[in-house]
Amino acid sequence: MKKLILGFLICFCCSSGLVAQETLTAISAPTSPASALLGVEPQSVLSPKSYRALETALYSNFLNNRGDGLVPNDFALEFTPYWAKDHNLTIEEYLYPEDIWEGQIVRNSSFSLATTQNFILGDSTATNGLSFGYRTTLYFGNQQDRERVNQFKKQISRSQDVQSSIGAQTFGLVETAQSKSDFISDIRPVIKKNILEVYPVSEDEAEEQTDIILAGADTLIFDADDRGSFAENFMNVVDERLRDQESELNAQEVFDQFENYIKNRQGFSVDIAFGLFLNFPGNSFSSVVAPHQSIWVTPSYRFKDELSRLKVTGVFRYEGYNTSYYKEYFPNSKVFENNIDYGIAVSGEFDRFSLKLEAVGRSSNSLVPAGVDTDGNELFRRDSRSDFQE
Repeated sequence: MKKLILGFLICFCCSSGLVAQETLTAISAPTSPASALLGVEPQSVLSPKSYRALETALYSNFLNNRGDGLVPNDFALEFTPYWAKDHNLTIEEYLYPEDIWEGQIVRNSSFSLATTQNFILGDSTATNGLSFGYRTTLYFGNQQDRERVNQFKKQISRSQDVQSSIGAQTFGLVETAQSKSDFISDIRPVIKKNILEVYPVSEDEAEEQTDIILAGADTLIFDADDRGSFAENFMNVVDERLRDQESELNAQEVFDQFENYIKNRQGFSVDIAFGLFLNFPGNSFSSVVAPHQSIWVTPSYRFKDELSRLKVTGVFRYEGYNTSYYKEYFPNSKVFENNIDYGIAVSGEFDRFSLKLEAVGRSSNSLVPAGVDTDGNELFRRDSRSDFQE
């Protein structure tokens, strides 16, 4: 069944063999809708973590020394209000919120802002440009996803349990040891026992991992008058050696794998974004015009089990243009009032090959004046264009 699904997707996306008019990456929901709509690439994007930091960023960039308003050049900012304060969420509350509105839409909502002083009009005049953006993500997990998350949680907990158990017994054994060799002799069976109890490894493997951990203690100095420092230094060695192990004992490695999985979770998700572009042809706030706006909807699905590396992404983007603005300031350009881009992509990284297939379409239309009728009413005709390429 899985091979049939993969074969169907490949056939679907390879049916034409034409060159795409625009890559799917370009029309999918951007990380910063404001920057994407403005068409600038600022050197850095400010990401204030609190409302006070947001206020400081806006005042310091949009006001000059005299307190007058200005549009900064190549400025970009993105702010996520929900995370401006600590909500003390558990992993379950974070990954599987019960309330879609607050748990997903509000929590994942981010607002972006981008500005430039070099938006070039058709006559090469440099003008001020400002854009606003909004984005959120909805995620709908499945049972397989929950099982995978629980597996990672157990692995992280087990790795932490090994370190905690060793640490708890270390301080007690240090207090009774007469020398470093006595302590090493006492702690060796403790380390090995914890490894064997927590992980499915053989006696020889547990012994080897214990040797590796204890080898780091060779350079430590045992001072009977300062046993606490020795115990702390020894636990630092244990933590470091555990992190260096290329095994399940490595709590940091498991955590990194967990973090990577969260970024590429199985199941269905939808990115929704909106952007509005404002131009100031006279380079003053009184001459503001809204030439362009966009709405992005990007659903995606990542498969499970053997096809977990395969992802299917759909794209819908609506772009609305102020045709009167473009006729005045870009008289030589052809701009449609309403533009709809849509597409689908299949991507994946497998052991012996990588897969990336795209298909993109566009439909554009405008109402164009076509004269007046006998009663003097203005008539319009629809000017349209569409194509679909793969």
